[in-house]
Amino acid sequence: MKKSNWRGFTLQLFLITIMPLTVLLLVVAFGSQTLHHEAMRSLVGDRDLRTVRAASSSIEREVTHLTGTIQLIAREMGDQPDFSSISFTTGEIASTFEGGIALYTRDGSLIRATTTELDWQTIPALVPDPFKASAQDDSTPAFSSPVTLPGTTQSYIFLATQTEAGNVLLGAFSPKNLIDVTIGDLANSGQVTILVISPKKPKGGFDVLYRAGPSKMDEYVQSHPGITEALNGESGINYYQGSEGEHVVAFTPIHPVGWGLVIEEAWEDIASPYLISTQSAPLVLAPVFILAIFTIWFGARRIVTPLQKLEKLATGLARGNFEAIRQQVGGIEEIRNLQFELIDMADKLKAAQQSLRSYIGAITAGVENERRSLARELHDDTIQALIALNQRLQLISINSPEAQKGSLSELQTLVQQAMTNLRRMIRGLRPIYLEDLGVVASLEMLVQEMGQTANIPIAYKVRGQERGMDAQKAMSVYRIVQESLNNVIRHAEAKHAWVELDFTDSEVFVQIRDDGKGFVVPANPAEFPEKGHFGLLGLQERAEIINAELKILSTPGQGTIITLQVR
Repeated sequence: MKKSNWRGFTLQLFLITIMPLTVLLLVVAFGSQTLHHEAMRSLVGDRDLRTVRAASSSIEREVTHLTGTIQLIAREMGDQPDFSSISFTTGEIASTFEGGIALYTRDGSLIRATTTELDWQTIPALVPDPFKASAQDDSTPAFSSPVTLPGTTQSYIFLATQTEAGNVLLGAFSPKNLIDVTIGDLANSGQVTILVISPKKPKGGFDVLYRAGPSKMDEYVQSHPGITEALNGESGINYYQGSEGEHVVAFTPIHPVGWGLVIEEAWEDIASPYLISTQSAPLVLAPVFILAIFTIWFGARRIVTPLQKLEKLATGLARGNFEAIRQQVGGIEEIRNLQFELIDMADKLKAAQQSLRSYIGAITAGVENERRSLARELHDDTIQALIALNQRLQLISINSPEAQKGSLSELQTLVQQAMTNLRRMIRGLRPIYLEDLGVVASLEMLVQEMGQTANIPIAYKVRGQERGMDAQKAMSVYRIVQESLNNVIRHAEAKHAWVELDFTDSEVFVQIRDDGKGFVVPANPAEFPEKGHFGLLGLQERAEIINAELKILSTPGQGTIITLQVR
């Protein structure tokens, strides 16, 4: 097999087989890793949701035990103003209410307390709500907000109910101890952060009843995921990106007291080594990925990029830039061979274009010679014959009777009109002033004559010092202006037109513009015949014959500008 054929086969194998298989392997590897990651994440989230709900149920049972105990004590007291009728011992009461219990009148006066650890005289001022509720004969147990007693760091919550005598019975318990006894084993795991909160009254926000674990959720205030939801009575899971990785947050309300329970953990930390290893297993395909990257790099550098460069050069070639295609693009051998073929085609096309330009130049020169010969014959023969005829008519008119002079005068007028039209035709065929007076004067006469004939104001302006121009360039400039003005008169529907000449030391700029209806200019002069712009094609060919640059700018509704740059 030849070397070029083998490379072509290798390229096809790479594009058809290796690349799709590599992409498939990478998709399977990283797709399975993503699915595994999501499955583990969901598994931890579901587990934490079950855990937080179970923990909430445990706390609710303890809270229910507290309310049941305080109600039982209140019923046993009956209408007695002391604790003499209750069956609970001081130790039994202390096991449930660490701070003890106290009995108050409705106005907040202390009647009796089971302990002296608390300054019970100051409690009504710190916890006014139970005494307000008692005024409404509400016997439903009510929980206060957490209260930190003056001079201590101990925080208590007071549970209040009414006795049959209308007194207020308060029980003080530590929320931290209650929660610690209930779900302390969960907090001791070291990986889970637990937060129990209660809503503040009436300011809003929340109080932290209990916190344990590595994360400081209470420092994030209410914006931390799960806190607002739990206080609103919602239960669920949430995820957020923390500094140690992605955290899973499970939250649920504690219904009897309106508290909220939130647990949080970095779920990746609790994944077992087996799960971590299975999650990382797809990474063994990293060498395949590296190989794919290399092949993609090779393909981009040796195939795709050279082809893109060659495409740009070919676009320039299509627009007539024959030298652009010679810029080397590199790449594999097949791309270089393709560029060599394009260079060879460009050389042949350039030679054919030069031959065509020479042929068109010869045809144009032949046409101009024929026009010159025809103009000379019309001037030397026809015009002279008409002049002689006009003179003969004048002589006959002198000696003719008065009755015939009218007819002879009409005939003489027709002869003079024919002479005028014939002279204009001769000037169109051969601008007789071009060789004698130059381009500026000849174009001025052309502009005046065409403006008068078409009844369109055509402004003519010259800047700079006129310099000599060879006969071929002068004739081409004259014909380009003439054809451009003919297009304005025939097609543009313009109200005004302008012709401007600008002479510099090395170049001559000619501009013909109008305020007509305009048109869409084809992107490539080769498209002029397809769009029916044969006149524009003639202008382009005349400009190429003298190596001048012709630009045509036009927009529908905004007129047309034709610029000719002659060097």
